[in-house]
Amino acid sequence: MKSFIAMLFPLIACLNQVGAIPIRVLAWDEDVAARKLSISSAKGVAEIVDMHPFSRTPPIQVTAGDSAPMLLAMDKLDADGKPAASPITLPPGMKSPLLLLLPDEKSPTGVRQLAIEDNAADFKWGTIRLINATGKKLVFKWDKKLAAVPATWTPTDVNPGGSSRRMGIELFLAEQPDPPLYSAVWEHREEFRKLVFVVPSEDARLGPVDFKTITEDKRVIQANQADQAKANGGTAQ
Repeated sequence: MKSFIAMLFPLIACLNQVGAIPIRVLAWDEDVAARKLSISSAKGVAEIVDMHPFSRTPPIQVTAGDSAPMLLAMDKLDADGKPAASPITLPPGMKSPLLLLLPDEKSPTGVRQLAIEDNAADFKWGTIRLINATGKKLVFKWDKKLAAVPATWTPTDVNPGGSSRRMGIELFLAEQPDPPLYSAVWEHREEFRKLVFVVPSEDARLGPVDFKTITEDKRVIQANQADQAKANGGTAQ
């Protein structure tokens, strides 16, 4: 995780190219979701609202300025009595960042950041996007196909394709395929996209791994966009 974060580039480099960028936020757990956090950029300070462990926040438009945008902890003050802050970073060229916030006592803000590309052109509908938080190399099997899942937090996309159906899946260690760490039947829907974090299980009786899954439904997104367009007098935003 630390090595991946160290490779991220300042968000300001991307903003200088496009002028502004929409950022959504995903809280890792309930504790992070309960935090009072904001984003500061050239446009001003925007509170991060509606944080939840299983859904994205509304987008916050972050604009470029003389300094990098900052994540502000409004509930955690620094030595000067100001909100603790840390720069927001992401790889260059990212179009629709999803900023994952994880608890981190060593961070000035009490959270650390992981930026994930969330643009539908990159993270397509019908796709399962796997992020491995176990620290071990894994292999994901669906139908009769295999996908290597690195031990880092680098996303691995699996797009089963075809019609909606129930499909058998397995997850196993790269160096030990038998027995699998997990096997089940998952539902594939072309109108869904699923962000799936593979995490160590907190209950050994339920197996060695567990999953944190954030599902998004294209039909819901389209309905919300239609409602927004109607509220704006027929002009899509």
